[in-house]
Amino acid sequence: MALKRSDVLITRPCGMDVYRRYRATGLGWGFLPEPDRRGLPPDEEMMRDVDEAHRCGVKFQGRVELDADWMGMIDFDSNFMESTVRDLNNRPAVTWWVHTYKGHPSYHFCTNAPGYRHYLMYQLRRVMEAGTDWLMIDSAIPTIAALNARYGGCFCEHCMAGFREYLKANLSDAERQNWKIEGLETFSYRDFLLKHGISDERYRAEILAFPPVIPLAKEFFDYQWREVNALFREFKRYAQEFGEDVPMSSNSPFYWAEFMYAVDAHDFYTNEMQYLPPEQEILPVDPVYTFKLADALDRLLAITGVPRAFEPCRIKDRPGHIRLWIAQAYAHGHVFMAPDKMWTQRIAGQPDRWYHSKPGDYESLYHFLRDYPELFDDYESLASVALIFSNNAVRQHLGERLSSGHLGGQNRSAPGTELAAACFALSRANLPFRLIVAGDDWVEDRLLDADLSPYQLILRFEPSHLNAEQEQKLLTAGDRLATWSGADDLLNRVERAVKVTGAENLSVLLRHQPAHVDTPIVCHLLNSNYDLEADAFRLLQNIRLEFNGGLLGKAFSRATRYAPERAPRAVDCRRAGADTAVTVPELDMWAVLKLE
Repeated sequence: MALKRSDVLITRPCGMDVYRRYRATGLGWGFLPEPDRRGLPPDEEMMRDVDEAHRCGVKFQGRVELDADWMGMIDFDSNFMESTVRDLNNRPAVTWWVHTYKGHPSYHFCTNAPGYRHYLMYQLRRVMEAGTDWLMIDSAIPTIAALNARYGGCFCEHCMAGFREYLKANLSDAERQNWKIEGLETFSYRDFLLKHGISDERYRAEILAFPPVIPLAKEFFDYQWREVNALFREFKRYAQEFGEDVPMSSNSPFYWAEFMYAVDAHDFYTNEMQYLPPEQEILPVDPVYTFKLADALDRLLAITGVPRAFEPCRIKDRPGHIRLWIAQAYAHGHVFMAPDKMWTQRIAGQPDRWYHSKPGDYESLYHFLRDYPELFDDYESLASVALIFSNNAVRQHLGERLSSGHLGGQNRSAPGTELAAACFALSRANLPFRLIVAGDDWVEDRLLDADLSPYQLILRFEPSHLNAEQEQKLLTAGDRLATWSGADDLLNRVERAVKVTGAENLSVLLRHQPAHVDTPIVCHLLNSNYDLEADAFRLLQNIRLEFNGGLLGKAFSRATRYAPERAPRAVDCRRAGADTAVTVPELDMWAVLKLE
């Protein structure tokens, strides 16, 4: 069974008392069966961890590691240097890990190298044989990322041979003549670029330009894209040999256009997300875009903060603010892993730093989920506005940033676009919306088969970077089709699904079960009136919510408020024709209304 919206995940293996304290149902990052050289458990110890999780009813997600276990590759394969990512000058690429092992730095290994693929599948077999339930591909930024400015590759012999075969099948005679390629039997893309005067520095600066400016860069990127998609599908296929329909996730940053690979091989995602301290931001903004894109891909997300997000909390304990991160994720239909023990920072020569929660900080939120799973499972975001996500446009945006000195790498390209600005405007205004993915040569298209009839407004962006067929599909929306021209214009064009009186800084998130029209609608209420010094939320009272029956398709005669550490309570609910008015007497940080 894959992830559910009411699941409670712990980030890392822990004592059985912790699983039980949170009423956990799953584990996010299961340890690798690594040798004792780093004090981490070998196979037998991992089997014990799995057994303890199972005794607590917890699904264990085992991990195949793509960067952090570079030491394991050194131990596994005596010819490990043959599998390293190589830059244009044939130098091995080194990752961000600062330590060394057996005299070697933290090499980045190429997923096209047979030796490294052998090691990855060896990891997978050991993980699954330990009895794990789910499979996670960790640090899922393999060879495709090695093409960007961070690594400047990959020009290893395996990539050069594979690309040569790719060109034989895909490069036309006219294109060969254009590039003065006499024959492909001995063609080396590395030598080809050097002959064209492309230096390593220039390659790093321009490889992500879109449209490409480096010779044959599109073909090279497409080749690497094809290979990494095939690898993820092979991970999924191989996992099924150890059990019936083993769910697979990865921490692929799918919200970066260059990493949205093999969506079909994923059952869900296990991700880290940037969160800011309350001095900079109370209600997180960027995760909203991430949640919405996951919805558009029909995938659930188990999320936590990146390590540095918890470092301010380690220095000054503010569990109240983190509680809002948790509530926001579940209110959007996704899972925030319990932050019981979080690694925050690694500095060379110093011990790792950790954030530790205290008993009582977060348990009540997770108990709330386990007490009322029917308020979460099978519910989808209700939407009256559709925003068109063009993967082509996001790739173009990243390419444009390159021309202004931006050096690529692991970059959140989409949140700088007008699409993201529209997302944030709609979210702040409590206007329910959904993204629709307009695919390209890399990402599956979901626009052409989409039903646009339920939406009050379909919002496109200029330049759209859509193809003619996609543009024609949008024209079927008639006068409901609009082009983004700023937040004010957008908000003036749409009706409100819910009007709020008596409260500011209140997020209202409506969710329904579209296949079951007779089920209740649930409405999440998030109060972001946060007191920085008290690390608490100002109690809101007598909030009036007026629900638009025309948009929701029904009026309601009964409303029940559910909240952590509170008993369910019927609240005032009055019908006014097709509309409904509900009064919530008080609201702390988070509550859920069930409307019937």
